[in-house]
Amino acid sequence: MVVACADSRVDPATIFAASPGELFVVRNVAALIPPFEPSSGYHGTSAALEYGVSELRVRDIVVLGHGLCGGIAASIGGMEGQTPGQFIGPWVDLLSPVRDEMLADDDGSLTPERRQRLLEWMAVLFSIKNLRSFSFITDAVAEGSLRLHGAWFSIADGELYWLNEGRGTFELVEPSA
Repeated sequence: MVVACADSRVDPATIFAASPGELFVVRNVAALIPPFEPSSGYHGTSAALEYGVSELRVRDIVVLGHGLCGGIAASIGGMEGQTPGQFIGPWVDLLSPVRDEMLADDDGSLTPERRQRLLEWMAVLFSIKNLRSFSFITDAVAEGSLRLHGAWFSIADGELYWLNEGRGTFELVEPSA
């Protein structure tokens, strides 16, 4: 299962060289996974997660962020007083705690490009953390039937980076010969 951004430049099937039917893909703005909420609202991403884990019995979930993400830019813009839209604004506002943490730690040395990339990476970590707020996911991870992964795709360079959770870093995936 891959949770990816709705951006057409980031096609999970192309990035992972998958054939039709090999990936269960959920796409939304900025590839965000909200925390578990038991309210009766509309929960498209949460419903897809439940279906993938409980019905399809996926063995892996990959949260795939990417460079030059408009959703991440909207989150940064929202902090700067720009209005990203009636629905986009509240959606990317999910990132406000990690965005604000990043900005609080900035000593002024972050360029706008570096700030964007850092928040793109932090959004993947945030979404993985939120995956763990769903009991059906933590149960499957605990029993060893599910693994969680993070990845980030550089649109500009055509390169894939894989999250090394132990180190908390994204490492370039070397193309196979």
